[in-house]
Order: sequence, then structure tokens, then C-alpha cells
Amino acid sequence: MNDESAKESIFEILEKTGALKFGEFTLASGAKSKYYIDMRIIPNFPEEFNDLIDEAVSYIQTHCSEIEGIVGIPLAAIPFGTLLAYKLNKPYYILRKEPKDHGLKKMVEGELKPGQKILLIDDLISSGFSKVFAINALREEGAEVAEMFVFIDRTPEGLAEFEKEYSIKVHYLVNVKEILERAK
Repeated sequence: MNDESAKESIFEILEKTGALKFGEFTLASGAKSKYYIDMRIIPNFPEEFNDLIDEAVSYIQTHCSEIEGIVGIPLAAIPFGTLLAYKLNKPYYILRKEPKDHGLKKMVEGELKPGQKILLIDDLISSGFSKVFAINALREEGAEVAEMFVFIDRTPEGLAEFEKEYSIKVHYLVNVKEILERAK
């Protein structure tokens, strides 16, 4: 499937699920926005969820270097990361927001090997603020985190600065400008 048909598929999924909303919103970064993309609702629509994941699988197989495991950033990306790992036949590791204070007191559930190439998954990227914790936590566990996949890039200035600062390549299926142009 080419990039344009993948983008068209994503637009249709956002419309069918009602994931794109207009109004007054405060984002996780604290920034104000006149629109909100609620990717968390998409798993409530099994057919659209599966279609979205299939678009991601196709992209990841073509564009991402060899990956040896997948981690979804808590909480929004856990269902996406889990299904992607399953369809890509890769191990899935659970990243906690904070280490457990009992048992093994682990930050990552599963046995990461030193240097293991992990593809970090999230629903979308705005400022990248919420991604930094995950990148650093996985690297502290010994994982190689050189690539991240998000469905939508909603950064106002693009990803170049974030990629440079955190030594990570961010892959995405569509950017928000394309979504908003189509929504008009």
C-alpha cells in the first residue's frame, strides 16, 4: 500500500471512530489546542483498530531497521504496541511509569538483553515531552532505542530537533497538517 492510500485510510479511521475532535483543549505538554486527536478510542472499534495496525505493520516492515522488541509508552500506546508486537512476531515489553515498590522492583517487565533493539511505540507525538521518560528508562535498562513509531506527528515545527537531541529516528504515518487540511 502506498503512502497516500495509507493516509486516506487513517483519515477514514479518524472520521469513523470520532477520534478527531474540535474545541478548546489542553495537551499533556500544557499547550492549548483547537483540536484533539483521541487515539485511545480507536481500540473500541475492532475493525478500524485492526486496519490502523495493519497500516503500521506495513510501514514498520518497510521502514524500520531490524527490531528485536517493542515497547508501548504507557498508557495510550499499550494496546497499539501489544497488537503490533503480535502481528510483527516480536517480544513485547511493558514499561512502567515508575518502578514497583515490591517484588522485583522492575521498571520494565520482561527480560531485555543488553543492546537489544527496541522500537518504541506511541499513538502520536506533539512536543515529545512524554517520550523522553520512555527513551531514557529503556536506555538505562540497556536497550538500544534508536527508532520510535507514532501514528501521527502533530509537532508544530517538525521532528528534526527532537530526533537530534535524543538520538532517535521518529517514524509516522501522517502529520497533523495533512489531517487538518482534509478535515476542512
